[in-house]
Amino acid sequence: SDLHRQKPPAPVHFSHNMPDIESLMQEWPTEFEALLSQVSLPPADLDCDLQQYIRLICGMLDIPIHKSHVRSLYVLFSLYSEFKNSQHFKALAQGKNSNEGESAEGDSKEPA
Repeated sequence: SDLHRQKPPAPVHFSHNMPDIESLMQEWPTEFEALLSQVSLPPADLDCDLQQYIRLICGMLDIPIHKSHVRSLYVLFSLYSEFKNSQHFKALAQGKNSNEGESAEGDSKEPA
């Protein structure tokens, strides 16, 4: 199974142009980042059907939807996989976790 994890995925050819993963991984505009810190992404239990939810999430991430949602979902999950396996984002997550641990330790008060 390690062999399959290290092997790059086979290329997929789409009938319509789809954005490449590298372009989707580019940094968002500062204004959008600020907005995301104030509002949350749509929850999975949002009152809409699956097709609408796919269009909503893909639209937020600039992933086009053509005739089939399957191609868009393929790009969405490929993007997720790239973020999950990115050394840059792993380092950011570790830094965030260690900062949270430090602030929690600093906030504790010892009895006198």
